[in-house]
Amino acid sequence: MATLQKLFHVSLLLLVCASKATKPEAEAEALLRWKSTLVGVNSFSSWSTANSTCSWLGITCDAAGHVTELSLPNAGLNGTLNDLYSAAFWNLTMIELQNNNLVGAIPPNISKFLTLTILDLSSNNFVGSIPRSFSRLQNLKALRLSSNNLTGGIPEELGVISGLRILELYNNPLGGSIPASLGQLQSLQMLHIVNTSLVSTLPSELGNLTSLMFMGLSNNQLYGSLPPSFARIKTLLGIYVEGNSINGTIPTEMFTNWTKLQYLDVSRNLLTGSIPSHISKCKELVYLALHRNNFIGSIPVEIGSLRNLQALFLSKNHLTGIMPSDIGNATSLKFLDVSSNHLEGELPKTISLLLNLVALGLSGNKFTGTILNRDSKQLPVVKVANGTGNSSFLGESWSAFCGLTLLQLLDLSNNELFGDLPGRLWNLKDLQTLDLSHNAFVGEVPSSTFYNSSLRSLHLSSNNFTGCFPAVLKNLESLVVLDLGNNKISGVIPPWIGQSNLSLRILSLRTNMFYGSIPWQLSQLPLLQLLDLAENNIVGSIPESLGNFSMMRQIFVMQPVVTIDVVFTTYRYFLFYNGSMDIIRKGQEYTFEGRHAFVTGIDLSSNSLSGEIPSELTSLRGMRLLNMSRNNLSGSIPKDVGNLKLVESLELSWNKLSGHIPPSVSNMMSLTNLNLSNNLLSGEIPTGSQLQTLDDPSIYDNNLGLCDPPLRPCTNNSSSTTSMDGAKEHHHELETLWLYYSVIAGIVFGFWVWFGALFFCKIWWVAFFSCVDAMQQNVVHKMKRI
Repeated sequence: MATLQKLFHVSLLLLVCASKATKPEAEAEALLRWKSTLVGVNSFSSWSTANSTCSWLGITCDAAGHVTELSLPNAGLNGTLNDLYSAAFWNLTMIELQNNNLVGAIPPNISKFLTLTILDLSSNNFVGSIPRSFSRLQNLKALRLSSNNLTGGIPEELGVISGLRILELYNNPLGGSIPASLGQLQSLQMLHIVNTSLVSTLPSELGNLTSLMFMGLSNNQLYGSLPPSFARIKTLLGIYVEGNSINGTIPTEMFTNWTKLQYLDVSRNLLTGSIPSHISKCKELVYLALHRNNFIGSIPVEIGSLRNLQALFLSKNHLTGIMPSDIGNATSLKFLDVSSNHLEGELPKTISLLLNLVALGLSGNKFTGTILNRDSKQLPVVKVANGTGNSSFLGESWSAFCGLTLLQLLDLSNNELFGDLPGRLWNLKDLQTLDLSHNAFVGEVPSSTFYNSSLRSLHLSSNNFTGCFPAVLKNLESLVVLDLGNNKISGVIPPWIGQSNLSLRILSLRTNMFYGSIPWQLSQLPLLQLLDLAENNIVGSIPESLGNFSMMRQIFVMQPVVTIDVVFTTYRYFLFYNGSMDIIRKGQEYTFEGRHAFVTGIDLSSNSLSGEIPSELTSLRGMRLLNMSRNNLSGSIPKDVGNLKLVESLELSWNKLSGHIPPSVSNMMSLTNLNLSNNLLSGEIPTGSQLQTLDDPSIYDNNLGLCDPPLRPCTNNSSSTTSMDGAKEHHHELETLWLYYSVIAGIVFGFWVWFGALFFCKIWWVAFFSCVDAMQQNVVHKMKRI
């Protein structure tokens, strides 16, 4: 044993001596050898034996001229690391090669760089597993391997790198579980393993990471409860576990001990119970996200004591009760979202104290009350009960919304709010989205002397608004989404929309009382992707110019969203909002939300439109929806309708369309909903792979001239003869029917004209019977002579 120890020490001494004797030229040769394996390294002109190695791009040396750092981020490197290692590198402390196009596996011999303190290979295309051998890198302080394609799980051996402070493995399909051995990393300050396909519980051993400041475990498949041992990590500044399946309650002791906590995100899990009132112990809290869980009970009044809180997300839980008036004490709030709960009552007037609010989401509750103008003479007292007494909310105080001058998003949709709208809402100069849909607001949409130039999304649907098309909209030049559907607005659709609202991409006026014709000026909206005028009283023909919608001609259309950009203390937060839309498909109403909220197409159904379907519409190849059912349209279906290959829903039923179904319909490979019933169509039904899936006969009902599956078989081999005979037979039946009706009507009419007049007019009556008497005497006289 002693002999072996002597041999080991001698070998170690020889290695040390060899490292001292290593010449910088050997390091240069090793780097040039690796460079030769890379592709397209045009920016490496400095890497030449004619230059000192220490002057090369991305190379740092020590005083003796030995390479200590290799830093080439964002350098466009293409290749592998297979030839990077060399025994010449005995002083290398840092390798930073992030944001390149390096491929292949991470070579195990990287672990021979025993002096490494920083290894950053993030944002490349590495595959395979993380080497087991990395445990040899005992000097390593930061290991960054994020945003690659690494698999094979997290090696347990990483837990023996005692000096490790930063471990970033996020955005890799690693799989496997969280090794309990990670709890041995007493120096670890950042653990970032978000979106790594982990299937695991949360090891209680992680509670031993008493130096940890940041824990990111989001977007995995973690399950089980939050370990109470986590409360021992008193250094935590941020913990993110959203997007998992964690259940149970939040241990109270966490909030008691996490006095330095600034960011807490446990959203999109299965957490239950009430929100702990001890959350008030986290005085430094800036960001609190508890949305999309199963929390019950009321909103703790103690949240109002969090004076540093900038974002509070409580949406999509099962919270009940009222909005506590203490919320007005959290004056740093920029985001407040309590939507999709079971909250009720009137909102507290203390909301007017939240002057830093940028986004306020209150939708999907049972909030009641009115939003009145400050100048209104009706100022009813609205009372909100809470634990500290009653907080009255005068009607004029509702206009406090108009005092929140930094608001960019105000969503009050799907509540029980009523009354008139205050015109001062248009004074919010930074407001980008206003959603008041699905309430009980009445009266006309108010005008204003000040016009918001920032408003991009306006949702007023499903209320009881009356009057004409709101004139205030003429000045909202940035408007992208306008939804006035399901109201009682009447009058004509103003032509000025085509000149004043050139940014419009969504225009929904469905289910109102508009009349008159479709103004051709709508075709001047270059970005329009959805035109919904269904269920009104619109007459006239469909303008051919609607085929000029350039956005609907594009196959790929970006969905219109409103982006709210807010900077918190240490990072920037983006909120994306794109609302929801109600659209009738296949006779049923659907509400589309999120990225599916806005389809591309035209819906003119349930009006009184006449004339033919313009063939120009077949050039709108980006449409997903075309509905012209329940009108008085005539003529044939455009022969090039098959150009609309992306259309998923085509409804032309209940019109007077005649002729063949164009064979090009079989080219509509995306078609999942078709209705051509109740028309005058004839001939064979086209066949095609997608049409074969639409085998419900009702979609062709009441077209007497149609034949072939899924209807009756055609009786003639010639489709043209069949269609002509069918059409002639159908028209002959109609002509015969009209002839019978005409004869009967003529008889009835003639009877009442002649005999009615004879019966009611005395002079005619006397003359008629005098004539009859004369004829009778004349006949009798002739008979006597015979």
